[in-house]
Amino acid sequence: MAGERKYWFLLIAGSILLLAEAAINLLLSPPASPQTVSKGALVVSRVGQVEWRRSGSDSWQPLSLGARLSEGNEIRTGQFSEAGLLVSGASTITVGANTNFVIGSEIASSVSFELGTGQVDASIKEQQDRRYLFRSQESDALASTNQGEFQLSSDGRGLVVLDTRQGEVELSAAGKSVRLTRGQRSTVKPGAPPSEAAAIPASITLQVRWPPAKLDRTQVQVAGKTTAGSSVTINGIVIRADAEGNFVAEVPLREGSNKLVVSATDNAGNTMIKESGELQVSTRPPRIEIDAKDLWK
Repeated sequence: MAGERKYWFLLIAGSILLLAEAAINLLLSPPASPQTVSKGALVVSRVGQVEWRRSGSDSWQPLSLGARLSEGNEIRTGQFSEAGLLVSGASTITVGANTNFVIGSEIASSVSFELGTGQVDASIKEQQDRRYLFRSQESDALASTNQGEFQLSSDGRGLVVLDTRQGEVELSAAGKSVRLTRGQRSTVKPGAPPSEAAAIPASITLQVRWPPAKLDRTQVQVAGKTTAGSSVTINGIVIRADAEGNFVAEVPLREGSNKLVVSATDNAGNTMIKESGELQVSTRPPRIEIDAKDLWK
């Protein structure tokens, strides 16, 4: 009986000591910073051809699922390709097809990125008043938010288009800023301030100047007009419409019968497709027949 009482005494005493130690450690330990997050970006999805390189390096490598990218690392995606990134543990960025994107610095108050050519879709979750900054490499345009969903595109020549889906995003350039809320678009043309916020169009326009139906060469110029900054695909060749919506590309053809297919897609995903009539290509010289029957008479 005495032994049983001793056992329970030791068990209770030990428990009290453990609880006391835990309480002391809790009091003495510095509080965890609410702004402590995982640095860089974690690759959570990958489709098609996606590569990355370190800052200052000329060597591109395949980007692996689960890789963590740090400041200065650059991503590039091929046609029909994309990469999904997780940043700060909660926010996501989708790097679209034919895009160059750079991971920037990350400090207590902000996280920054740089967009070269292409498009990113971002879903930014609020986190202790941190701001997320998206810069354009070829202009002074800057998109900034602490909570929101948006699409940002750049043609690599100074044109930037921003569509806001949720929350509020600020777009700045040339000393002027505009605030965009849900369902609004603003465009920055080279060297100019952002346009006033306007409703995102529900559709896209597409005009194409088709080449003649008969051609004597295996390459033809295709030009047209669509929404500024839209991604245009012509028989697999991808370009971006300029600040006025104009586009032009040299498209290879094959001998014989051909058809051209042109599609345009804007930031919001609005798409229009147009097809040419049949194009006949013949590079063979015309056949010349000479009637020599009476030539020597």
